[in-house]
Amino acid sequence: MVDHERFGFDPGSVFDGVAAGYQANRPSYPDGLFDALERLVGPLSGRRVVDVGAGTGISTRALAARGARVLAVDPSLSMARTLRAASERLPASLGRAEAIPVVAGGADLVTFAQAWHWVRVPEAAAECRRVLGRRGRLALWWNMSQDPGPFFDDLWNECGITRYGVGAHQDDRESLVGVGGFSDLLRASVRWEWTVPIEHWMQTIETRSELAKLGDEASSRLRAIEGVARRHFPGGEVTEWFTTRLTVAVP
Repeated sequence: MVDHERFGFDPGSVFDGVAAGYQANRPSYPDGLFDALERLVGPLSGRRVVDVGAGTGISTRALAARGARVLAVDPSLSMARTLRAASERLPASLGRAEAIPVVAGGADLVTFAQAWHWVRVPEAAAECRRVLGRRGRLALWWNMSQDPGPFFDDLWNECGITRYGVGAHQDDRESLVGVGGFSDLLRASVRWEWTVPIEHWMQTIETRSELAKLGDEASSRLRAIEGVARRHFPGGEVTEWFTTRLTVAVP
């Protein structure tokens, strides 16, 4: 969702080869996140929502389950096709944060789940404000692994794999208010636990951008990661603690 030069690869296509695995294995978001979102922006039922960077529709489906009228937008044709295969009734369109295919004032809420860190903030913020109707809001959220255990330290030290969702998210006040032109920010967070078989967890790891961009060269790194996981979780299941962080920007 941003130019190639910033990351060394195009985030809009990096997940093309792992779209099916992304759909099947990526963690979703807890119900508590959408409870918090509704406390900050009001009921989702009947609201016009544009879910940008929707990927395979993990967040799109959750928003629709709350009664929202959701349009999914993503730059990847492969991801959009996977979304449509999984959820035929959900409308989807190709597009980027900097060029959203929606008329001015056409949305009550624009959302970015695990995606705002890819965008060019000035252009994306201006585009979101264009799309939002009166009293509209921009909502950004991320699952962030905050487990303090030695497993994640060993993953970094031995395999160069960071905790999921860490890094700069561009949801700070300077980015959204100072640069992005929004007037205020509202925040909430939800902590939750995710336990899955190692095989499932490994399939999720394969969809991480640092592995997906390697293509066939990822195999040796994946073997090392699995070795660390099996050493720390001999029972065959990985438990990971997430905090889902929510930021709502007010135009």
